[in-house]
Amino acid sequence: MKLFHRITISLNDEEMKLLEDLRRDSGESLSQIFREALTVYYNLIKACRKNKVDFRKYFNDIDRLATHIHGVESRQFVIIDRELYRVLLKKIQELGDPEQIVDEEFVNAVRGLANLFKIEFEWDENTPDIEKAETVLKMIEFAGGGVLQKYGEELIFQTLPENLIVTKIIIETLFEQLNINLTVETSLERIFIRVKN
Repeated sequence: MKLFHRITISLNDEEMKLLEDLRRDSGESLSQIFREALTVYYNLIKACRKNKVDFRKYFNDIDRLATHIHGVESRQFVIIDRELYRVLLKKIQELGDPEQIVDEEFVNAVRGLANLFKIEFEWDENTPDIEKAETVLKMIEFAGGGVLQKYGEELIFQTLPENLIVTKIIIETLFEQLNINLTVETSLERIFIRVKN
């Protein structure tokens, strides 16, 4: 027979609202929610400490963590070392004219990837282009293609100079297949994505 211990905790109004939302959505008791939360938190801390990772950084972007876990579990993308990704893009770019990679086979592969985005994120005609673009760029960032920054209605994707052309082609092709109507411009290391005027 399990022995249960009672504890008292203090929550502010915002935290209490979160707890009530969880209880209502799950149909579970408050005790069950706290037991599950404690188990998840404990396992996350142990795993991160074992791998020398700062677990707290995941709390700032939990959507990203959830997307990453889902993508790996459903085998929609694989984890690839950033250095390997960089070298592969560099080698493609060194083959000659990178524009030549945009052939029928490449476009068909991108169409399939674009369809996955539509299905996974349930986009419709009302989904803002900037929201779709940000999602696409976050996935490319996950793969090691660069670093995404957002400034209001402008997205800046920073990548290495040797990867810039191929990365830009991939982004533009995805945007075209997803009917994302944004301008894409580049500097030496950055790809600027803006809402068209």
